[in-house]
Amino acid sequence: MRLTAAPTTVSISKTRRFAALCLLTVGLVAPAATSCGSPGSATGADDGTEIPVYVLNFHGAEEGRSDQRPGDLTLSEFSTLNQVVWQSWGPTKAAGSGKLTGTWCLPGCMDRPYEATVTLSNVSPVKGKGYFTKYEITAPVPEELREKADLTGALPTP
Repeated sequence: MRLTAAPTTVSISKTRRFAALCLLTVGLVAPAATSCGSPGSATGADDGTEIPVYVLNFHGAEEGRSDQRPGDLTLSEFSTLNQVVWQSWGPTKAAGSGKLTGTWCLPGCMDRPYEATVTLSNVSPVKGKGYFTKYEITAPVPEELREKADLTGALPTP
């Protein structure tokens, strides 16, 4: 009786275990090694990796879309900021300026929108991305229109 097949079986088993260990190591190390920070990213709470930061924008998109530095931004059902120029974006807040209009100031503000600044803040993680969930607008809106203008509020997330 010959037992030469046994060492081959053992070495295959060791080889498979070694290969599995290598794959597991690569699977755990590679994502961490390739994640890089960018101006539009936030740090994840659990592992410290950075995640991209977006705003859910309904301007021209009935279902909404994930946007970064949008040129036009629907802030609420009543207020929109157009021609936005972003001074900063992420990881914890964004700041920009643009032209504020809304249903609360019609018809006058369609031809003469209010010069405004906007700050987006309070990043929340959703499906591997960060989303701004609060906004604040500073604009020379007349006192009698300020409450209707939605100058501060919550932003939706997907």
